[in-house]
Amino acid sequence: MSCPLPNDVIAEIISYLPAKAFFKLLPVCKTFYQLSSDSHFLLSQSYYNKAISGFFINSCNIFRSFIPIDPYAGVPSSSIRFLGKRKTIILGSAGGLVFVLQRKFGWFDAIPVLWVYNLARGTRCQLPSPPGKCSEGGIAVRFINNGDGVTTDYKLVYLTRRWSALQHCRVYDSVARAWTMDKELDFGGRELDLEHPVVCDDTVFWASSELRSYMWIESCVVAFDIREERTQIITMPKDAVVDFFDTIGIAKWEGKSLCLIRHSTFSGKFVLWLLNKTGDGAPGWVKVQEISLAELGFREPCYVSFVVLSEMASTKLLVFTIDQVLYSLNINDGELKKLSSLTDYHTPTLFPYSNTLRPCGEQEELLEAI
Repeated sequence: MSCPLPNDVIAEIISYLPAKAFFKLLPVCKTFYQLSSDSHFLLSQSYYNKAISGFFINSCNIFRSFIPIDPYAGVPSSSIRFLGKRKTIILGSAGGLVFVLQRKFGWFDAIPVLWVYNLARGTRCQLPSPPGKCSEGGIAVRFINNGDGVTTDYKLVYLTRRWSALQHCRVYDSVARAWTMDKELDFGGRELDLEHPVVCDDTVFWASSELRSYMWIESCVVAFDIREERTQIITMPKDAVVDFFDTIGIAKWEGKSLCLIRHSTFSGKFVLWLLNKTGDGAPGWVKVQEISLAELGFREPCYVSFVVLSEMASTKLLVFTIDQVLYSLNINDGELKKLSSLTDYHTPTLFPYSNTLRPCGEQEELLEAI
């Protein structure tokens, strides 16, 4: 007390805490409580807490539950119950915000509505209706950096499936509070993993390794440049031919590079590549790591249904599912952990989540008041 810290220094220190830990400090003093409504502090905390702290589970296209991987971060049970009662379909999650599709019942039909939630804060905000029909698909989020690391605004890329070879793509600008693009994109008839996009700068990436119309289409990574509204198909590495029971995923590596993850059921290995530009400017792949499941104690051939990479500081976690069990592997020291059993869910979809205080928007409302 003889040498108190300035309030701005206190705010800077506390901004490194996950949302769950911050809320425990609110009763301590007036200064901490005031920070809970300080927009700059909320955004700074969101900037410092970008690591994956858990996963939301959708099963049969309906929200089911939440699995934490960070003991110091989490989602209030009241928010989880609120989301579960509304037959919510999660379309995407980024920066602590969860984008969902809900049905608003009218006189004659159920009208799908897009919402953005911050479940840690217990708030939500309705998004303007996009052009065309709201339907299942995926949302990618491009946060806009204002120069000091604080990201106040964002753009959404809402991609939905079509029976044709084209994908319906719409872009939302949070500054204009309007949908600024509505067009069809041609990715060569590939079935994309719309629920797990990766955003690097102005480019959104999706992985593709599926059969469509009973024909095998070469696996690849597809890219969409938000600024230029241009698409690109990036072929797999030459030694990463994907067989029928193999699994691929994409993630960010060290916060800037695209990482391709492939699990081969035949070899029982994870192999990781980074996407770099070659001398002629074309994209090329560089292998960075191989991980053997046999060396981790898995003795029989395993089918991996989901894989993602989570980074926090210098720690890299490879998170994957085998036989409906979710595991995490610390790539740095080789520590393997069983996170949760998924036996109650039929082919679940997992959405990575970061525990932040980021506001949903200017017109957000409290869940407890609904």
